Amino acid sequence: MTFSLVLRFAARDWRAGELRLLFAALLLAVGAVSAISLFVDRLQRALLAESTSLLGADRVIDAAQEIPERFHALARNEGLALAEIVSFPSMVSAETNSARADGASQLASVKAVSAGYPLRGMLRIADEPFAISRPTRELPPPGEVWMNSRLFPALGVGVGDRVVVGYAAFTVSGVIVGEPDRGGGFSDLAPRLLMRVQDLPATRVIQPGSRIGYRLAIAGDEDRLAALRESVAPDLAPNYRWRSIRDANAAIGRALERAESFLLLGGLLAVLLAGIAVALAANRYARRHFDHVGVLKTLGATPNDIQWGYTGVLLVIGTAGALLGLLLGAGVHWAILMALRGYLPLELPPPGPRPVFVGLITGFICLVAFALPPLLGLRKVSPMRVMRRDLAPSAAPALTYAFAAAGGLGLLVWYSGNVFLMLWALLGGLLAGGAIAAVASVLLYGGRVVGMQARSVWRLALAGLQRRYKENVGQIMIFGFAIMLLLIMVLMRTALIDEWRAQIPQGTPNHFLMNIGPDEADEVRRLLVENTSHNGELFPMVRGRISKVNDVSAGEWRRRLRQRGEGGPGPGIRSERNLTFSAELPDKNVVVEGTWWTRTPEVPSISLEEEYARSLGLSVGDSLSFDIGGLPLTATVTNLRGGVEWDSLQPNFYIIFSPGALAGHPATYMTSFFLPPQNKPFLNQLISAHPTITVFEVDAIIAQVRGIVGRVTQAVELVLYLILAAGALVLIASIQSSRDQRLKEHALLRALGGTRKLISGALVAEFAVLGAFAGVVAALGAEITVWLLSSEIFELPTRLHPWLWGAGPALGVAVVAAVGYLGTRMLVASPPITVLREI
Repeated sequence: MTFSLVLRFAARDWRAGELRLLFAALLLAVGAVSAISLFVDRLQRALLAESTSLLGADRVIDAAQEIPERFHALARNEGLALAEIVSFPSMVSAETNSARADGASQLASVKAVSAGYPLRGMLRIADEPFAISRPTRELPPPGEVWMNSRLFPALGVGVGDRVVVGYAAFTVSGVIVGEPDRGGGFSDLAPRLLMRVQDLPATRVIQPGSRIGYRLAIAGDEDRLAALRESVAPDLAPNYRWRSIRDANAAIGRALERAESFLLLGGLLAVLLAGIAVALAANRYARRHFDHVGVLKTLGATPNDIQWGYTGVLLVIGTAGALLGLLLGAGVHWAILMALRGYLPLELPPPGPRPVFVGLITGFICLVAFALPPLLGLRKVSPMRVMRRDLAPSAAPALTYAFAAAGGLGLLVWYSGNVFLMLWALLGGLLAGGAIAAVASVLLYGGRVVGMQARSVWRLALAGLQRRYKENVGQIMIFGFAIMLLLIMVLMRTALIDEWRAQIPQGTPNHFLMNIGPDEADEVRRLLVENTSHNGELFPMVRGRISKVNDVSAGEWRRRLRQRGEGGPGPGIRSERNLTFSAELPDKNVVVEGTWWTRTPEVPSISLEEEYARSLGLSVGDSLSFDIGGLPLTATVTNLRGGVEWDSLQPNFYIIFSPGALAGHPATYMTSFFLPPQNKPFLNQLISAHPTITVFEVDAIIAQVRGIVGRVTQAVELVLYLILAAGALVLIASIQSSRDQRLKEHALLRALGGTRKLISGALVAEFAVLGAFAGVVAALGAEITVWLLSSEIFELPTRLHPWLWGAGPALGVAVVAAVGYLGTRMLVASPPITVLREI
């Protein structure tokens, strides 16, 4: 066929309404996927951008030694922005000649930064201690410092006075209230002093053996960051660490990973729903052209003419549908942003080019994988169809369906970018699909038995279900599949949000106390119990490092591990650690290997955190030698612990000794507790009574984590609403696919005396039964798929949802009955004579 003839066919079918459903399905498919892709792309970029503010950069290289100049040069060559950060604990003293100071000293966390800091996020400063803060991108000028509010009363100074760090004195010119990259280490949680990095040499605090942290903050395009990562990778281990926001904060990292998986799952389901809608519309279009093809063949058209003619029509409609679908997606995306302008948590950056390609390629593959196979079957329609309209056409070749399946799978893999997510979702769908087909057949058979005793409307409805037994099994599968996908999204959304909220619940400790002396422990415990919700538990703490493993030096042990390719990421074996002792297994910890001591062992014993032990190649039975303040101590590993919640802000330890093992080694105590903002004055009372105690306030960190998790939660809920809209499209397309047959049946009923009320009632009852059956099978499929996704992808606890077996059928009845009746109510009003003339 010529292209002009193809255009004439397309125009004729368009005027007759034949192509409108297919075009609408394709338009909405591309539009829905484009809208979701645009929204998700911008939301992911915004969430990642805001999350990186917790790091103060896009990436960070940190170490306990100075970052090589080579790393700086490579980053500059890639056109990336850089900032240097040097942090260390130091005593800060009031200059003795200050008018208001008496030479008081206080341990502080000193941070020296270069120009450009922070690369992401903003500092918050105030003009006076404990005053309202404001954002700024400025830094203290050289020779000046900014201090945390709590340092001012501790040192007895004010803004404008001078303080001493090491051998240099500085003018206090401001109050530092907040930093985007405020760390979570104990030394980093002390009251902050911020200064310029060029002022460091004057302090002379950096000496051999000093505990100094070096960071190189980096920001820029992801491709350039990836290129830099590849360039420096050979030189990173073992002294330097490359970090992203996922590494910097465990809670944020897990929240972002799970949110991205959820957003990808949402897009994946949108693609599936779009493909189903297009396939249903294409099947209906093909069935309505059986007679046309028969006529064309009697007039001399060859099978190739039929194939290329209808393929041409499909390409014309597909091109128009894809392009207009992109415009529709952009419009819907813009409308969503406008409607949710007051609720969106952050300003969304411009989208990348990927959503446009996603929309176009989705349209093309939907045509090839879902719409083309039923149209290719038209080439086998017999010319006898002109005289015998009951002849069914042959199916398209099996190779066509195989190609379509491969195209569909390729689209899903390309869209999700996560093969495992796609495979587990597909496996769940296949298992659910088989179960759905079996259950649908059983339910329809049961409906036939019930229908024999039913009367009037219900008997007519159930009889209609039996007449279209095979079609209704397919329709229940489609309805059930659509509802199942919606239930999956609801269940996964609920599970994720519950998990995120459980990470930092209300009442999470927001203050740490350290350096509590043994002689102060009882009094501090009393003050905490009387003024807070603290349970009085204090944790002993001794600093020490591993010196030998099984009589092999720690350095040699690490070298052997690397040679064997064993071990893993985690704290270094030679780094100094906080050690503690306990007779009781810590709360929520579980012994995964070995046994916990029920009484004091005769020889010193050790319990190790499971992941820490694996990263160092340690196991039960190993002998560890420690250097604790210059004194040696050897102990045996008797058990490994799992279940340690490092992001719970509760005191946790990698290494726990048995009671009595650390006797003779000087220990201090630490604890954590929750203090509401209105009770902050208690800290002044506590510090006044015990000035040597160090208080770490982590309110800001908790607020940042909760803020990011809250934004991720909103993103998940918004995507859920978009999936609901895509599911409605499938229901409409499925109902329209059976419209022609229902039109004939209702016309015959009207001709035989059936009233509109009877037919309308039967129509609603039939869809209600289909919806109820679909809801049952949807609940079954959702349980199967959610179990697989929770256990294999999202790493969430698996559990059954008994309420689903009531909610699924109820949702099916409500949605399918409403959409079905609204989509077919015009059939009741159609004059019977119009339809009977075509039979």
